[in-house]
Amino acid sequence: MSWKLFIDDDCDGARNPAITVEDRAWRALMNLPMSVPDTSAHGEWVLARSADEATSLIEQRGMPSFVSFDHDLGDGKDAITVAHWMVERDMDGDPFPEDFDFEVHSGNPVGRANIRGLVDNYLDFKKRNAPGSRP
Repeated sequence: MSWKLFIDDDCDGARNPAITVEDRAWRALMNLPMSVPDTSAHGEWVLARSADEATSLIEQRGMPSFVSFDHDLGDGKDAITVAHWMVERDMDGDPFPEDFDFEVHSGNPVGRANIRGLVDNYLDFKKRNAPGSRP
């Protein structure tokens, strides 16, 4: 089953999928790409307010096909913890869906770059090393 995960400790308040993913004014304010990702094919949004809640949801539902990451979470952890955990889970045989995509909606520029770099680099590595891929 395809589903979307939105990770943000304030997803019940000022930040939620309708604002961060689809609102162009908010995206401009946060220096996010102005092209709004089309997430309609990825099913319903499920909200996680902490890293632990995000990993628990993934354990219950399987890997999401789209994730919108905040960086700084209110539980003292950050979403790069979730990104690392997802990469390890993929390497252990619970793969990202073929249509997996993500964005980082955090206002923390260093955190945003770290999450984006980790996930992009892993997905690029995985693609280059897939059976039948050319070096």
